[in-house]
Amino acid sequence: MEAKSGNSDFKSYEKKSLNITRKFNPDQLSQTDWEKIGFSEKQAAAILKYKNYLGGSFVSKEKFKECFIINEENYAKLEPYLILPAKTPANFNAYAGKSNSFKFKTLQTSFDPNILDVQGWMALGFSEKQANVIVNYRDRNLKGSFKNLEDIKNCFVISAEKFEELKPFIKLNASTMAKNAEDKKPEFKQEKTDFSKTDMNSITFKQLLEFGLDERSAGSMIGFRKKLGGFMTKEQILETYNIDKELVQKLLSFTPLDNSKVERYTLVDAPEEWLKNHPYFKYSADKIMYYRISNPDDKKIWKLLKTKPEYEARMRLYLK
Repeated sequence: MEAKSGNSDFKSYEKKSLNITRKFNPDQLSQTDWEKIGFSEKQAAAILKYKNYLGGSFVSKEKFKECFIINEENYAKLEPYLILPAKTPANFNAYAGKSNSFKFKTLQTSFDPNILDVQGWMALGFSEKQANVIVNYRDRNLKGSFKNLEDIKNCFVISAEKFEELKPFIKLNASTMAKNAEDKKPEFKQEKTDFSKTDMNSITFKQLLEFGLDERSAGSMIGFRKKLGGFMTKEQILETYNIDKELVQKLLSFTPLDNSKVERYTLVDAPEEWLKNHPYFKYSADKIMYYRISNPDDKKIWKLLKTKPEYEARMRLYLK
């Protein structure tokens, strides 16, 4: 992969300063996220295309550095913030090679997707993260088995292109599906969650797992919601650390958020404990409590606080 010398759009990023403030996993960044960091729309798209070329994950800092969009100077700025292994695993095999399309090089026979484990899906060219989502989707959302090709096609991490490449090799074994159904009988029956009617302020840990999130993402989201006392906007949910942003964005695209029951106060009457424990107020709690003794008026307290506009905007979400 090489950028054409005449392509000014791909070279223009060298003149831009990158906006990085904290460590991040580049596998979780969307095109919008890359643009916020400082890359152009075409550059961000090219970075994501390169990630897909590797199988959906940058794999390591070494592989990330090989992306032609990332020059030496900008890689040096990004490297300290990358949450990736330094070295590429010895057993890593890039399925794309010199081609940009997935080709079956070792698989020449059909396979039953209902008996594949994580390693089995990885052998088909999916990253470990993608393989886990596929297995969770099959075992939790579909109760243990893909019933038809449409079930497989609907899996979030299997792109239309990859599905078409897998399709000729897929063989759904009726006896396997029957056995999976039999194995599931002793378990209590649980209705499939209708996420279009599930409030993000009441969604449970188990429901997040059912949707396809891993335990780390689900736990982080529930924990952050508890600290806040509830989400006021969907944008807050995407601020949660250690979540699969791409999968969460899909969830938020059709899941409602009801913030009517979230506690809100004025700066004057907010309980001391609430101020000191709330993520948005705890760093200003002592000042608020001091200023409101002699200035029991929210407008005056705001003037004395002299808070940055972006911090004030977040705090006002939880104020009457």
